[in-house]
Amino acid sequence: MAIRLKFDTGGVNWSEVVEVFRRAPLGTREPGKLRRACENSFVVCFAYDSDTLVGMGRAISDGEYYASVYDIVVLPEYQGRGIGQAIMGAIHERLPVYATILFSVPGKEPFYRKCGYHKLLTGMMRSKDSEQLRTAGYIE
Repeated sequence: MAIRLKFDTGGVNWSEVVEVFRRAPLGTREPGKLRRACENSFVVCFAYDSDTLVGMGRAISDGEYYASVYDIVVLPEYQGRGIGQAIMGAIHERLPVYATILFSVPGKEPFYRKCGYHKLLTGMMRSKDSEQLRTAGYIE
């Protein structure tokens, strides 16, 4: 299996990306909003098996000190094959920063530890829907 990584949004089928999120499962996304989020990101990485989108990830950054990784997603049938690690590695190579943070789906922390991440002791967040995030296990 030869996975090809792509680092721009040109020619991306956003409905296909939304379907990857749904099947992963990483929730629902609106194609237009997801496209704008990716276009406004510091780095994007799409993973393809031939012409089939199998995963993606993105990061936002100030380009100097800090970055945040978002939306690391791989189709279930492709998980466990190193694709997520390849996406993460490619994103890290393109981030010229001191520190990178991310949100993890509850239960996926071991994957991110393999990518060099550590649990934050002082991280905090504010959300428009804290109760939903609390119920999903993201916040106390």
